[in-house]
Amino acid sequence: MKRLVLALFLVALVATSGFSIALAKPAAPPPKDIEKAVFIHYKAPGKPWWAGPKEPKEPKEDEGYKLFRGGVKWAEEDLPVSYAINENVDKRARREIIAAFEEWDANTGKELYDGEVGTNGIAGAIRDDTNTIAWVNTITNSNIIAITTFWYYVNTKELIEFDIEFNSNLPWGIDPNPEDQVFIEAYDIRNIATHEAGHTLVLDDLYQNQYAQMTMYGYSALGEVKKISLELGDIAGLQKLYGS
Repeated sequence: MKRLVLALFLVALVATSGFSIALAKPAAPPPKDIEKAVFIHYKAPGKPWWAGPKEPKEPKEDEGYKLFRGGVKWAEEDLPVSYAINENVDKRARREIIAAFEEWDANTGKELYDGEVGTNGIAGAIRDDTNTIAWVNTITNSNIIAITTFWYYVNTKELIEFDIEFNSNLPWGIDPNPEDQVFIEAYDIRNIATHEAGHTLVLDDLYQNQYAQMTMYGYSALGEVKKISLELGDIAGLQKLYGS
């Protein structure tokens, strides 16, 4: 009886004192862990790429791609993705880079990249909420052609940002007619940019000889132009992530 009277007294006290009882708020979701990934694009080792393997294997279309961590990609609400090119890059080179990104856009029903490409003064892999492409002189290894860095949420496998760095210590050029197979003594901008754009989606490098003709093959050489157009494996990986 005393316990009942005490309980009634406490209820009355709360009701008459102006106090309120707040319900506990649901626990906040755990913070999204962010990781950085770096893809390094190397010079082709040994003989030039056009020599090819001694006994090339036929690539299997359904195996001609590799997804980073099983399928990290841009969230639907983040498409189309905007990016900028460093203001020191001349107009011809900018056109080649934009054409490289549009090659991927043309092979899926999704609009992957914003058609309005701006410029900025940023260079280097910097987490600044801006996707930037630039030539940098900080890559001192002459075997490295380009580096693509991106950040993503580990829990949701959603991309956050990417930056592409081209090695300005190497010779660069634009092949006026890639169909003529006359090799220039420079790295073709569009050839390398198309490969790096694949990393921003995110497709991984391929190193097996049977995939040597694909855009996402991990090595490149002076005068190479084969990566400008996507092969079946590249398209299969793209459409696995973003649909046909």
